[in-house]
Amino acid sequence: MNPHLLIPTDLARLHRFSFNLESVTRLEGVRNYTRFIKVAGQPIMTCRPLGTYLDRLPEQFIRVHKSHVVNCQYILSVDSDNHCILMTDGTSIPIARRKRTSILKLLTNPF
Repeated sequence: MNPHLLIPTDLARLHRFSFNLESVTRLEGVRNYTRFIKVAGQPIMTCRPLGTYLDRLPEQFIRVHKSHVVNCQYILSVDSDNHCILMTDGTSIPIARRKRTSILKLLTNPF
């Protein structure tokens, strides 16, 4: 099953995007905005905070930092020395200090 998410990008809900969540590598929270970074194409910026989407995401998405949610399918490796996750697109995502133990345990023993 390919989960889809319909998101309003503005407060008036005039502009909406629907896309396959399988193509989303990660979400970035930037103040009160959320950026959906996809495998291909331009990122989608919405005017909602990151926490708004957490309950609507499938279980393969995990919050690793207050500003970052990653799709586990696109994790290349975990650097436990530098406390970050290396994604398949080459970006390095920090792991929050308080979440390190539980995230490392979850990633070494996947679903």
